Amino acid sequence: MQENYLYTFAKRIAGFVGVLFVLSLMIFILARVVPGDPARIALGPSASQEQVDAMRTEMGLDRPLFEQYASYVTNAVQGDLGRSLISGRPVSTEIASLLPATLELVLVTVILMAVLAIPLGVITARYRNTWIDNTGRLFSIVGVTMPSFLFAILLQLFAAYFLTDWPIIGRMNHALSAPTGPTGLLLVDSLIHGRFDVFVDAFQRILFPALALAMSGIGQITRITRSAMIENQRRDHVLTLQSFGVPDRVIVFRYLLKLSSIAPLTIMGLEFASLIGNAFVVELVFSWGGFASYGLNAILQKDLNAVMGVVLLSGLFFIVANIVIDIILLMVDPRLRLKGARS
Repeated sequence: MQENYLYTFAKRIAGFVGVLFVLSLMIFILARVVPGDPARIALGPSASQEQVDAMRTEMGLDRPLFEQYASYVTNAVQGDLGRSLISGRPVSTEIASLLPATLELVLVTVILMAVLAIPLGVITARYRNTWIDNTGRLFSIVGVTMPSFLFAILLQLFAAYFLTDWPIIGRMNHALSAPTGPTGLLLVDSLIHGRFDVFVDAFQRILFPALALAMSGIGQITRITRSAMIENQRRDHVLTLQSFGVPDRVIVFRYLLKLSSIAPLTIMGLEFASLIGNAFVVELVFSWGGFASYGLNAILQKDLNAVMGVVLLSGLFFIVANIVIDIILLMVDPRLRLKGARS
């Protein structure tokens, strides 16, 4: 059975590597098709044509596209994503300095989704067709339909009027000294170093951005959890447990919730991967200054090397998230393990 699992994951990883290869090829071609000379962008409009030609040679833009792509992939595998056309710094260095901020924001967002959405879905399914269920469904519909940047603005207005001392801009108070390492996540590093003042400040500043990002996922996961709970309530083994007089709370939390958690866990994993690159609006509203807003600025400034690095890394997060989801589902759902053993 263990060999079947290894074979299955080997096939999945091979497929993900193929997806990453196609993604890298697509973004490379698009970067070369987009109007604008990267050498001219790097040097600015005042540079002479001789300087631009020399820069094109230095960047390898005078070589055939196949050679350029092979060189890009070889360097990317080694962690070299080229240099930013705007700042001149290595793209990998800039991403490494900004990624922890977005990663921490997304992790807190996913935790909020799990803490709020799954219990809300269980409660609305338990009290189906009551005012509790109707209120929960209305909340989930609002969460799905309203864009995250609007939630961000509303939360800022709420804090401005009712929580006047609550910090809502930036990642940390500049009067405080940030702990150095080892993770780059302020909440984790502040606890490791015993800096509870930094932890409180960082938690206050991350709560509203994470809540604004989480609202859409909360609405979606609540609806999916509710539907799964209602559907699984009709299964034979659940009806058998009810006929034997097993308490409802035992049925819900020991059997139904585990059986109904497959789809919510999948959605949370995909939300984690997508929010890495799609959190730029909330980051701009709260002046977070993370990886997502860096990608948006790179697009606006036509920093092609930075755009390629951001897209490639976002695709890599999707791949890793899918692998982690597969492992978690195998641990949670025994039917998948049985299916793998039979295959």
